[in-house]
Amino acid sequence: MRIKILFFIIVLFIATGLSAEEGRHVITVNYPPDRTIMEFGILSMSLNVPKGSADSISILVNDKEKLRIVADSEFECFSVPLAAGINRINITAQREKTAVDSIEMTVFRRSDLESAYKNPPPGFEKDYFHMKNRDQCSACHILKPADTDKKPVSVSAFPAEKLRSRDMSAADSTCYSCHKNLTAYPFIHGPSAVWSCLSCHDPKAAPVYAVRKPDTKVCFGCHIEQKEEWERKKYFHGPFTTGSCTICHSPHASENPSNLHKPTLDLCLNCHVDKGNGRHIVAAVGGSYFHPIRGKPDPLRKDRELSCVSCHDPHASDSPRLWRLNVGSGFELCRKCHTD
Repeated sequence: MRIKILFFIIVLFIATGLSAEEGRHVITVNYPPDRTIMEFGILSMSLNVPKGSADSISILVNDKEKLRIVADSEFECFSVPLAAGINRINITAQREKTAVDSIEMTVFRRSDLESAYKNPPPGFEKDYFHMKNRDQCSACHILKPADTDKKPVSVSAFPAEKLRSRDMSAADSTCYSCHKNLTAYPFIHGPSAVWSCLSCHDPKAAPVYAVRKPDTKVCFGCHIEQKEEWERKKYFHGPFTTGSCTICHSPHASENPSNLHKPTLDLCLNCHVDKGNGRHIVAAVGGSYFHPIRGKPDPLRKDRELSCVSCHDPHASDSPRLWRLNVGSGFELCRKCHTD
């Protein structure tokens, strides 16, 4: 009986491709460490895959496969999307269609926009990639930026149609090879579009490449006209008051115009939940009326959909309710569209 049991154990190890040394993995994660805190929705990962140990690797995030790669290199580097909050990442290596290793880890993506995900759970820590020596990465990647990673930047040099056409080269950027997926969206922030990373990220900061806070210390270096216009107003939107531009805007790229993290209406309702039915617009009239706030064209901007910013300025206004169009009352605002 003992001989049969021992034989069964040996066969099991051979069939699964596992080492007899308990706890040893076929592949290892170089970056990030387990229980890391990330700030953005793209996670760059690096695996060590010994030659011949696997021929394919699948990566699941929160039980959904996000990537499947052919394991043809000792180091496999890739990016996967993250949702706000806890992200369960499962990495499975296969050889000849048989699973030979599986690694589970969790990453927390924090968000200033969504209060439930602003503070990480206990046990999670930030791990700043460039704060440590990464000898295994330097064989293939240049880990220090060059002078070409800071270029003359002007808002007027980045018209939206030019950014969407992606006709700006990243060939001279040392940051591009690892971080290119940060800009894999239709709308790209000007400095990101030309890979002028050092326009915002400071190599002398601690931690290295940190961006000065509040955001306006960096943003208003380029957005000078907007700064002058908004600061002349009497009333300011909360994020603008605190200099927190990146609560609403992605500093790299986005699926949405103006580099918003979400479509305009969804972004506003993320904080102003009680305004979601449009009742506040017509409450003074009485009755059970509901004013539309989406699904209709904006009467004053024919190429835009009706949304919160049809009536409210998201940055600053001379109205305490942040009304736009230089109106002095709600009735005057209504008359801008309802002229009959």
